[in-house]
Amino acid sequence: LLDHAFRYADQMGQRQGSGAVYLNIFHKDIDDFLETKKISADEDVRVKTLSIGVVIPDKFIELAREDKDIYVFYPYSVYKEYGQHFDEMNMDEMYDQLVDNPNIRKDKVNPRRLLEKIAALRFESGYPYIMFKDNVNNVHANNHISEVKFSNLCSEVLQASVVSTYTDYGEEDLVGLDISCNLASLNIVNVMENKSIKETVKLSIDALTTVSEKTSIKNAPAVQRGNKLMRSIGLGAMNLHGYLAKNKISYESEVARDFANTFFMIVNYYSIERSMEIAKETGIKYYGFEESAYATGEYFNQYVEEDFSPKNEKVSKLFEGMHIPTIEDWKQLKEDVMKHGLTNGYRLAIAPNGSISYVQSATASVMPIMERIEERTYGNSKTYYPMPYLNGENWFFYKEAYDMDMFREVDRVATLQRHVDQGISFTLFLKDTMTTRDLNRIDLYAHHKGVKTLYYARTKDTSQEGCLSCTV
Repeated sequence: LLDHAFRYADQMGQRQGSGAVYLNIFHKDIDDFLETKKISADEDVRVKTLSIGVVIPDKFIELAREDKDIYVFYPYSVYKEYGQHFDEMNMDEMYDQLVDNPNIRKDKVNPRRLLEKIAALRFESGYPYIMFKDNVNNVHANNHISEVKFSNLCSEVLQASVVSTYTDYGEEDLVGLDISCNLASLNIVNVMENKSIKETVKLSIDALTTVSEKTSIKNAPAVQRGNKLMRSIGLGAMNLHGYLAKNKISYESEVARDFANTFFMIVNYYSIERSMEIAKETGIKYYGFEESAYATGEYFNQYVEEDFSPKNEKVSKLFEGMHIPTIEDWKQLKEDVMKHGLTNGYRLAIAPNGSISYVQSATASVMPIMERIEERTYGNSKTYYPMPYLNGENWFFYKEAYDMDMFREVDRVATLQRHVDQGISFTLFLKDTMTTRDLNRIDLYAHHKGVKTLYYARTKDTSQEGCLSCTV
């Protein structure tokens, strides 16, 4: 039903509607849920456009590691027994209790086989997305409002939400908090070459905050309330691979990680500073700020204990002429935030940027390129799109994603993730020679490194490989 509904809402034929559904891996329907994306699924069951994601708590990883059978639960029986929605439960605390409670309906499954099925399906269709629930909530500054229970269509928006209760005519509705994606992205090449990270980030925070304040749709009351109370935004970035290649830095290198570590620390710093300044100027703090990890100062622990300045001399030169926030700067910012508050409940989220990167002549998001020269089909015509700044000198710095080590890619995303309060649309690039075991190892390594979400798994058919220059 959702699949058809989203296809129907197509912006007057301009763009096909799309949506995402996330299901907890301990849900009884998890097996049927995954079946909806199988190419061979019955037409009555298969969803063609709807995206699906699986929410995986640490408890599942623990039981899979021990190779113990697990139980999946019928959520209605859980709600009847505890008066709490299943997806709002902490499985570390509740799993054994649910298993021992005879009033809770449950079935037994093998967790390793379930992981294998998820990997096989991701090779086949690219789905499901994966959200590691505890990786998200262990560093979530607003758990007092709610834990993050799901993500969005691109798996980068990770915010608290409160379920609404809509009643009968004449009775008052209990309007909760829903989420709106108020997103924008920096072009890394532009802000680095103009030496304008501070100015651009602050201007972007102002612009996005205005969007969140002006977005007021009466027939979506929970979204309206969420925008009004939280003023949540998501500033991201694109053209990372383009910038590195232009400066002859290997994408997989420690030098690249060093650059990204410092760059996104700076972006985080100025996004917090500007949100604090708006709160100071207007007196407006987001809903529940006083109980957040920002108000207690806990959020700033890593920054007042660790220096994120460049370790590499080449990276230091790239930041010449720009101030790199020091530990002392972070200590002062911590005091200012605890005193004045923040206007925005959420600030940073790195989206895929698939379409707008072409308009910007940039590489998409913070992901590696898929091809040095892309072939894209629009209607009856083909367009060839060479990567930005591509020339003979940087050709080999544009290493293609399918030739990269995905474990290194996990390390890089985990480095960026430390500075992004929400998520990163993290695509895995796989060759068809890989096995489900290989993919499981990458997924589990991502969980171990603290990665919050995994977006598409894209698989390359290596049997058709030929000469690139002959193709063009």
